Amino acid sequence: MTITRRHVGQLGFRNVVFTYSKRSRNVPGEVIAALRYSSIPPAWEERYRDMGYQNDCPILREGLNGGSLPLIWQDIWDRVDKNAKQRQMVSEAAELGVVHGVSIPIRMPNGDICGVGVSTDLGSVEAQQVIEAHLPMVFLMSHHLHAVIADRYLMQTDEDENPRLTNSELDCLHWVAEGKGTWEISKIQGVSENTVKYHLRNILSKLNVNNRPAAVARAFRLGLMRF
Repeated sequence: MTITRRHVGQLGFRNVVFTYSKRSRNVPGEVIAALRYSSIPPAWEERYRDMGYQNDCPILREGLNGGSLPLIWQDIWDRVDKNAKQRQMVSEAAELGVVHGVSIPIRMPNGDICGVGVSTDLGSVEAQQVIEAHLPMVFLMSHHLHAVIADRYLMQTDEDENPRLTNSELDCLHWVAEGKGTWEISKIQGVSENTVKYHLRNILSKLNVNNRPAAVARAFRLGLMRF
């Protein structure tokens, strides 16, 4: 993500978001929150999650429909007769510089949906120029990022496809997914930092991964946790 963000930054974009959604069977209904790796300001990520904005985002729903063409954010919003919550969503995003961008939906062989989005805080005219000028490169970079993440985190297999995590381990992993560090998790759970580290070591071992993001991704893929 860091390397991708640096590269898209050279093209005029500011942030990168990678999402992973389990295969949807009811796109018009409630959208389950996706696994997200994002460089977008944490304040917006928290607001997006707390408000359940995934249910009101036409860009996300368009991506879940299974297409593969780039989705220009402004083009999609222009086709929407926004309700009150959507107007609020757009206004709050604009305050944090998350307005214009493009998303690349990518369907995995098992039907799960990944997506890569890049955003810019440039004005409307400048943003449109940047997107039009660099869309082919963004498309290629998005598929490359997806390939790397899928290979490292999403497609791992081993003999034990049903590892068992304790309630304490699942609780700990939940807070890892929320972006909390060891000290923060210890305060939330009311335990020592060494206890949190103990749980994390067990989680990594059971899931056969090397780091915390990989643990979250693997647990999500195996259905051990939701967001």
